[in-house]
Amino acid sequence: MSLPRINQQHLLYSIILGVIGLLLNFYPIQFFANVQFVLGNTMTVIAAVLLGPWYAFLTAMMASTGLMLIWDSPHVYLIFGLEALFLGYARRRDIYALYADAAYWLLLGAPLVYLYVVFLMDIPPSHLGFIISKQGINGLIYTSIASLLILAIPKLWFLKDKVKDRHRRQLSAQLTYFFTLLVTLTLLFSALIFNYYSLERQQVMLKQNMTEAVAHISASTQSYIENHKTVIQNTANQLTLIADKPEKWQAILSSFHESYPSFISMLIADPDAKIVNASPVSRLIAIDKKAQDININDRDYFIESFYNRRLFVSSAFLGRGFGNDAIVAMSTPFYFDEQHTQVAGIIEGSLDLSYFSHIDQVSEYSNDESVVMVDEKNQIIFASKKLSLKPLSQFNFVINKGGYHANLELINIHKMTSIVPEYIYTHRELNNGWTVYILKEFSPLLKLAEEQMFASFIMLLVSLVCTFYISTKLSALLTVPLEAVANQFSLPDSGKVSTIDDNSPREVFSLYQRLVASKEQLVAHQMELEQTVANRTAELEKANKKLTELVDRDPLTGLYNRRYAERKFSELLEFCLRSEQTITVAILDLDLFKTINDNYGHLAGDECLRKVSQLLQKYFKRDIDIVARYGGEEFLLILPLSNTLHIEHHLNGFREALSQLEITSPEDNQAFKVMVSIGAITANADYEADLDKWIKIADENLYQAKQQGRNRTIIDIITD
Repeated sequence: MSLPRINQQHLLYSIILGVIGLLLNFYPIQFFANVQFVLGNTMTVIAAVLLGPWYAFLTAMMASTGLMLIWDSPHVYLIFGLEALFLGYARRRDIYALYADAAYWLLLGAPLVYLYVVFLMDIPPSHLGFIISKQGINGLIYTSIASLLILAIPKLWFLKDKVKDRHRRQLSAQLTYFFTLLVTLTLLFSALIFNYYSLERQQVMLKQNMTEAVAHISASTQSYIENHKTVIQNTANQLTLIADKPEKWQAILSSFHESYPSFISMLIADPDAKIVNASPVSRLIAIDKKAQDININDRDYFIESFYNRRLFVSSAFLGRGFGNDAIVAMSTPFYFDEQHTQVAGIIEGSLDLSYFSHIDQVSEYSNDESVVMVDEKNQIIFASKKLSLKPLSQFNFVINKGGYHANLELINIHKMTSIVPEYIYTHRELNNGWTVYILKEFSPLLKLAEEQMFASFIMLLVSLVCTFYISTKLSALLTVPLEAVANQFSLPDSGKVSTIDDNSPREVFSLYQRLVASKEQLVAHQMELEQTVANRTAELEKANKKLTELVDRDPLTGLYNRRYAERKFSELLEFCLRSEQTITVAILDLDLFKTINDNYGHLAGDECLRKVSQLLQKYFKRDIDIVARYGGEEFLLILPLSNTLHIEHHLNGFREALSQLEITSPEDNQAFKVMVSIGAITANADYEADLDKWIKIADENLYQAKQQGRNRTIIDIITD
């Protein structure tokens, strides 16, 4: 595959479009999750339609750089670069951009995205349909916008040297495509707006439900803790009343424990931190049988209650000695006197953490939600079973701030490095420093978005088929009668009306009737016009010959005029380019010509111009030389195939011959002479295509010749 010759103008356009596309792709339009609409690719489609595949490829590379910088995903170069080439070559085959782009995403784009996601990205397979469908819809959107922009902006459609159709398109096909574009964009934007607001409502409802759920569970947990703190305090108050009767302590302890079985166990420790009573009693008996005394002087719940004399709720920890369950201890001191001056011991209850699973199970919000409860040290007190989190382990999670956009808080707790969020979450901190988290899987919401996106895509395809069919029929209603009219008048005396009848559109039938009437009038005038034309043709040929001379020649000097010289310059330039020869452009100005008019009269001035012209034709007499009157007393020479070594000598030869020429005034027969200043440039034919640039340099040299005393030649010989 050979690359085409570079068109500098097209290259500039493709770079400009690429820069615009890059800037637009810096700000993709966020929809939901990882759906972002990249409108910068609109510039790529415009380049493909107007400039061709390779210029579109350059535009795509520049526009994709914007996506690469914000997504850090090099696949954009491959997928969008291939799309640009595909659209460019489809355009050369007269395939409309929208149809070509739909074919690209079905045949190449979707498989490439699938392979890239499967082999190079850490994204669950369940997300594949969503990712692929949104890429295809995105492509249809920016292709439709680009096609409408080309139709709506005449400067784009009539761009010079743009890619042209190999075959003239039918009006019916153009109308069908235009209607298809409008319906495609209308349906796409309608579906996307509907899906957007639908997902927004889903997120609002979901956030509200989760907020209510965390509030409910937090309130239940807070109430559970406060109630059992009250139980511990009431037990301590009862023990204070009988602090001097230790034999009654066990009965009170067992009574309270029976009333509040949410404590796994309850115990009483004396001031020496030795456990003296426990409930159930069986645990204490089992310990006594082993002759083991349990001292709890190193336990936080003993230290905080006995020494600091306050009600204390511990962090979650694993029990030891007196049971080995994961517990939260609640403890408070009781006293020998009502003034609380002497501590008789402490009462402690080990709170049953399994109760929180009961809160989770009875919650009306728990069907598709999970609960995590952590203490002030971020240790897991309770976690829903389906989360597979171990109690007393640290609750580690990462807030997902990747490429997935949602109006919800997203976290990952199992796959910390994944860009795909695992859960939606909300949380609330309790008065005691605990935190309750409500988690809901993100995938169902993404599945809903995928279903909506897929439904929109199917609806779009069905609508496009219907639109294509209806547009074809509608176009036929407009174009078939027009084609019949054209056929009717392209065949003389056919006598057939074809489909032009009372059922045809009013405007078409009216047009047909007027054309019939006009045809009759034209036939009547035809014979008369043919004779008139024959008579005038001979006259015109004579007049044209004379006009040609008048148009191209200066009436006073008989030299070519400036317009002719400028017109012929391009032909001479091409001639010299083919043979790689030089051209000389010179401007001659008669020195002090005004004094001739002043001293000898205007007739003498005219005679002077004629004599100078005759001498010019004598010195520059090749058929390819252009000798023209440039204006006033100025003359223009265009001398192709110049010899750079002799051209200055030749110009000076004319200047010296003119200075020796004696001119006679027709009014009084006085003789006078005239001198000339010459500015010139000699250069290769590829130096500049614009004659004005050559004349500008020659004119500057003429000015220098005048400044240096006149009657001299100054020439620039450019050999590069």
